[in-house]
Amino acid sequence: MKKVAAAVMLMASVGLMAGCQESPEDKMEDARESMSDAVDSMQEAAGDVADATEQKAQEMTGNEPTAGEVLEQKVEAAGEQVEQAYDATKENVEQAYDATKDNVEQAYDTSADYIEEKADAVQDAATDSKNEMEKAMEE
Repeated sequence: MKKVAAAVMLMASVGLMAGCQESPEDKMEDARESMSDAVDSMQEAAGDVADATEQKAQEMTGNEPTAGEVLEQKVEAAGEQVEQAYDATKENVEQAYDATKDNVEQAYDTSADYIEEKADAVQDAATDSKNEMEKAMEE
């Protein structure tokens, strides 16, 4: 089960790292897909946990569990998996939000710097043009 959770987290991390080159909308879509994959993996893991729990109980007691016991074990395992899937989903959304926010801030800063540079260049060009016109008029 730990291997499955680690694989899910690795998939989500790789998806987020790949998302650094994408637009914010693409990143949110990738995060949604990663969350969906994580939930699917967690559901599969829940089934594996239920089977392993049942098998372990049979081995330890030497008795076949009742249908109620099996059902209770599966419900508990599924509840744990849902909680883990929720936590993984929440973390993916938070990471995608933070990455998007950082990218927007960086884009704003870059745009503001570019505009400031161009404004300075235009102002310098206008000043040079004015000075040249004044010189030309004096001659």
